Amino acid sequence: MTETNRPYSPSWVDRFTDWIESLPIPIWAFYVILYLIAAISLNVASWINGAHPWGEPSFAQFYNAIWLPLALFVIHNTDRVAHHALDRFGPLVDDKAAKLDDIRYQMTTMPARTVLWISIIAVLLLTFGALQDPELIVYELTDGPIHPITWILSALFGITSYSMAPLMIYHSIRQLNLVTKAYALMDTVNVFHQQPLYAFSGLTMRTALFLVGQVYITYVGGNLVDPSSAEGAINLVLSIVIIPLSIVVVLLPLWGIHQRLADAKGNVLEANSIQLEKTQTKLYAALNKGNYAEIDGLDRGLSSLYKVREQVKSLPTWPWAAGTFRNFLSAIFIPMLLWGLQVLLSRYVGS
Repeated sequence: MTETNRPYSPSWVDRFTDWIESLPIPIWAFYVILYLIAAISLNVASWINGAHPWGEPSFAQFYNAIWLPLALFVIHNTDRVAHHALDRFGPLVDDKAAKLDDIRYQMTTMPARTVLWISIIAVLLLTFGALQDPELIVYELTDGPIHPITWILSALFGITSYSMAPLMIYHSIRQLNLVTKAYALMDTVNVFHQQPLYAFSGLTMRTALFLVGQVYITYVGGNLVDPSSAEGAINLVLSIVIIPLSIVVVLLPLWGIHQRLADAKGNVLEANSIQLEKTQTKLYAALNKGNYAEIDGLDRGLSSLYKVREQVKSLPTWPWAAGTFRNFLSAIFIPMLLWGLQVLLSRYVGS
């Protein structure tokens, strides 16, 4: 898509991730470097303010440094996954390449103006909140005044990290909505040719796993940084809200194509039923006439029709490979189960 055909200009986030792509280093290396810069800067802020002796690392600051690179990485990574998904899906809508190209741009590029306003509003709200309660961004407060450099470093990474959260949510909602629009480009659905339809399930599951992963990271921080009943309550609320939400994130964008696959499967089974009825009618007629040569052929035909019927019944109507959703649920609930057992053991056995 040429610049003149773009429906809107790319956001500062997209320009930044494009710049990351142009660097002569692996993408993962950039995010490791960004994390280290954030962690070191937050530790320096802590040292300057006297929360820790100089050179003594703070686990809390290494933990708090995660959020900025993580939020940016989620946006960047899901954009790359979306590109790959669209490449796999493309052959199904060769006749609508221009429309799919438009969806590709929207799915991997956020509008500049919207993102700018979200960023400005988030920064203003967070700045106001930090002025009212410095603990919002200045971690490990001391009794004395906050050093100006501590304010600057904490605001730089704290406010930036928090302000990325609404952008990440906005980005995810846009992408998942556009998955539905991409599927809508298909005029017909072939229940026997499903592999390209699996393309977007990877994107929806990746998005959901990122959501769940942030809950788990919050658990780690709550348990290792500053355990408290309040944080435990927050973790519980996050679980109650985000875990079901992650399942919705996977299923909702794929619901439309699931319905179409189910309808296509039903049509194939109906056609099979009609053929079975016709063949059975012919078989009864041959039996009545005693035409045993024809009976043998009709019997083989019935067997073939029943085999086809069983094969069609086994075809999935959700656009993912067999076992994928089960593995996704395992990735969510097994860690939750282990964490719950750990809490129970520490509460009752430890006491």
